[in-house]
Amino acid sequence: MIKSFNQSLLTLAAILLFALLMSLASFYPCTEALAYMDTERSHKLDAPFVRTPDYVIAEMLHKAGVGKDDILYDLGSGDGRIVIEAARKTGCRAVGIEIDADLVDDSRLNAARAGVKDRVRFVVADIFTENLSEATVVTIYMSGDVNRRLRPKLLRELKPGARIATYTFDMGEWKPDAVSTFGREDAYFWVVPANASGKWVWTEGKGKSGMRWEMELKQVFQEVSGQVSLNGRPFPLRDVKLKGDEIRFNLDGDAADRTSALVFTGRIRGNTIEGTIAADKSHRAWKANRNPATMQPLDR
Repeated sequence: MIKSFNQSLLTLAAILLFALLMSLASFYPCTEALAYMDTERSHKLDAPFVRTPDYVIAEMLHKAGVGKDDILYDLGSGDGRIVIEAARKTGCRAVGIEIDADLVDDSRLNAARAGVKDRVRFVVADIFTENLSEATVVTIYMSGDVNRRLRPKLLRELKPGARIATYTFDMGEWKPDAVSTFGREDAYFWVVPANASGKWVWTEGKGKSGMRWEMELKQVFQEVSGQVSLNGRPFPLRDVKLKGDEIRFNLDGDAADRTSALVFTGRIRGNTIEGTIAADKSHRAWKANRNPATMQPLDR
């Protein structure tokens, strides 16, 4: 009787232990992380090393539009698989930044085996201090906290038009431009926006027929709103779109005594926007200058 009772207790304990392990395995996308997280190496990291699935890498490279002319930086590059796959599949140059020197050694060996060591580079460094300004694409599989801490650095150092792809974790208040779903997890994608905020002015014509335009833009990441004043008359901007350094917006036709809307397109270059205004079937150039003191940071 006692023996049977003890066997039942052992069986129950085994079931509970198995259930616990399975719940942990489902919490982490890759179960090998369970063994790694208890090692001394893992405690030095901002996030435990968990391998990114191949199908996720393929989607990240595709959706981010990685091509042979890109320079891809993988932050927290682990064993180097994203860097290596990017170089192998697209021909781009790629850099892996990883704080764990042992993983960097593994990455270099893997790159040599894959035949791409001439197009990749692995650096033992802190992702928060390494300069990222060279990158045209950045990939990240870390944690939500790390992503949010990285956000100001990414917006500050990456050029407008650079692309960012993350797996599982987003960037908090910075809404993604696109999302790909893999069962219970997602990959998120952004295009780094130019800073369009502030007060802009430009003129058309001279003398009494001249027109003075003033524009004030407010910006939260890639979302822009504002108004334009023409010779002192204010008009709200319509359908503002900002992608990288390209901006587009509409004004109602009565802004220039026309029946059709005015469509403004342009490129932001520092404190200058230069582009064209389309009205009916005509096109004309516009060039606006910003007061630098009126510009606001993208990530406050």
